[in-house]
Amino acid sequence: MAPKMPVNTLAKLSIGKFFDNLCKALQTKTAKCFYILLAASVLLIVLFFVAITPERYHLQVGDIAYKTITASKDVVDETATARQREEAARLVEPIYLHKEGVAAEVLQTLTSVLTQVNAVQQYGKSTLEQYAPGDAKAQRAYVFNTAELEYAASLAPSLSLASYQLDTLLRASDDDIQNMNLNITAAVENTMSSTVREGYVNEAIDYLQQIIGYKTGIDLLQNVVTPILRKVIQPNMIIDTEATEALRQEARDAVEPVVYKQGQNIIVARERVTANQLEMLRSLGLLDDENIDMISYLGGGLIVLLAMAVLTIILWLFGRGNFVDPMKLTILLIVLCISFTACIGGKLIHIAAPPILLGAMAVTSLLGMAYGFAANISLAILVSSLILGGDSTFGTEMVNLILPALISGFVVIMMIRRRPNRQQILIAGVVAAVINMLIILSVSFMTNTSIADGFTNALWSAAGAVVASLLCVGLDLVFETTFRLATPGKLLELSNPNHPLLRRLLLEAPGTYHHSIIVANLAESAAEAIGANPLLARVGAYFHDIGKMKRPIYFKENQFGEDPHQMTNPFVSAAILIAHTTDGLALAQSYRLPLEIQDIIVEHHGDTPVIYFYQKAMEESDDQLVDIDDFRYDGRRPHTKESAIIMLADTVEAAVRSMPDPTPKTIRANIEKLVSNKIQDGQLSQAPITLSDIDKISEAFATVLNGVFHERIEYPEPPAKREKPKTAYNPASASAPAPAVKKPKPAAEKKSDAALNPEEPNKP
Repeated sequence: MAPKMPVNTLAKLSIGKFFDNLCKALQTKTAKCFYILLAASVLLIVLFFVAITPERYHLQVGDIAYKTITASKDVVDETATARQREEAARLVEPIYLHKEGVAAEVLQTLTSVLTQVNAVQQYGKSTLEQYAPGDAKAQRAYVFNTAELEYAASLAPSLSLASYQLDTLLRASDDDIQNMNLNITAAVENTMSSTVREGYVNEAIDYLQQIIGYKTGIDLLQNVVTPILRKVIQPNMIIDTEATEALRQEARDAVEPVVYKQGQNIIVARERVTANQLEMLRSLGLLDDENIDMISYLGGGLIVLLAMAVLTIILWLFGRGNFVDPMKLTILLIVLCISFTACIGGKLIHIAAPPILLGAMAVTSLLGMAYGFAANISLAILVSSLILGGDSTFGTEMVNLILPALISGFVVIMMIRRRPNRQQILIAGVVAAVINMLIILSVSFMTNTSIADGFTNALWSAAGAVVASLLCVGLDLVFETTFRLATPGKLLELSNPNHPLLRRLLLEAPGTYHHSIIVANLAESAAEAIGANPLLARVGAYFHDIGKMKRPIYFKENQFGEDPHQMTNPFVSAAILIAHTTDGLALAQSYRLPLEIQDIIVEHHGDTPVIYFYQKAMEESDDQLVDIDDFRYDGRRPHTKESAIIMLADTVEAAVRSMPDPTPKTIRANIEKLVSNKIQDGQLSQAPITLSDIDKISEAFATVLNGVFHERIEYPEPPAKREKPKTAYNPASASAPAPAVKKPKPAAEKKSDAALNPEEPNKP
């Protein structure tokens, strides 16, 4: 039995394997694209934050504003809103509950108080009788001392009576006190039998004073009756606090907040700043303090992430390959950032001026339709979100941005995708300008915007479209040079026969130049047949063999005498042939050819072996083993349609050119055989082409080659010039020379003449 591995060793191996797999995953193309997308998202968030960051002001309550300040978004005037809500709550009538036993309690308390009042009155009466018995005048002149007043107050502990009030009670007569008691008791009983609401006790007391005052002296009413009523009267209707507060809260909630809409003036220039205005500015982050409107920045960040998610989804829907190409994704996101920056600048000029179409135009011309749609929709989301707000006016302006961007963007993408040259881009800009004007005028008519404002917005939007096309032309040139992109404009420039590299190829390797021209015709025809890029296929074919210029005499098409391979070791000969791909790549890099062209140069032979020299090496090896890998090209197999087409075209052209009798039938058979060999060798295993594409490519090759190697008429040698025979002068026959006798032409000569001059076949 094999020994078991320790657990800690297994754990270390598992962890190590996990990290190895993680490192490999982080280095894949998908991971690189994710890093690029993340970096671009961060940059766009920074740009978005810069665009939405408002100007900040240093103000305090009472300061004079030096400029009019408008709301950057909808903001609530909290102070005014709170004031209105409290006023609404104050106006709500409270809800009352009847409290049982209050009337009996009040009457019991009243009886106790009146008893104390009677005791005080009797004490005063006895004191006055002792001082001046029967002398009313002397009794009126008597002044109660402090001790007497204090004793009188102790007789009525339920009432807190002042000295003058005690004095009035002490001097009252029995009849006055009796009438007062009767009036108070009757009035209180009557009042408590009805309702006394909480909060309205003072009103009830005032009412009782009026009733009692008819039969009670003014001194007793003011100094004795009023304190008694304040002591005994209690509400028998108590406020239901919970129900009342609920109603008041409903009243508060029913009050609409005082809202300043986006764009509405909060402070007008040369006015004093109030507390509520300052608070609104603070909530908007417009004050030069530590308060920042984080909600706005959070919303902006989410908008950017949403736009990037939409971009990713669109690329994925058009094909996963669009998303896992780091270089193309980098170009897309750089153009997106540049376009967004330009739109931010355009927004500062006029709300309708941002050149939103710049992204769609530039990306479509550089990378294609799928990338153009992704850039256009993402940029439309970003730019229109810069003016998001609740006001209907700003809603209209948002529509004026997003509708032209989507509709005009679709139109310009469809116009540019096939012919993304500079002239077509400018034409697309003019067409987009017209479409933008029509859209904005239509929106202004529907929203009842003034005609003048509608035309102004339409003109600015049209100007933005034209500016976008002009900027696109400039961006194309920069990105073509910087990233060596195979744009149609660049490819047209490279297809010019006067290109320095093609001129060198013509002069240094004329046979290879001629071979490349025919391969280009084959490749272009095949690319059109299967929906590949015909222009890229043609230009790639022009440059696919430029490496042969380093040693042109070693390639058959450039040999006009002895073959140097006859005196060269087969290993060396194979190395020379194999090196022309790497030599071509170095030459392409020095001339800064697009990467797509460089890929074609490296891939057009794949890793196929040079069979001729391999067999020659086998013959000279004296039965020693020869490794076929020493005779293989060191390039990679084609991974694009264009590379695969040029590989097949290169092979087919060379083979058909060497055929002794290239008839249409033999050409087609030879093409099918050569293509089948490439498939069986696995050279097309990484190329995105189908068997149906293979059939179309073969048909296109056969059509072109039948035209190149068509059957020609064999022209006969012209007859030798015959001299006129010399004859002696015969005067007798001078006036009547013998008629010349025409010799009939052979049928073959007649046929040759007819072929030379088909318009006059019977002319000798």
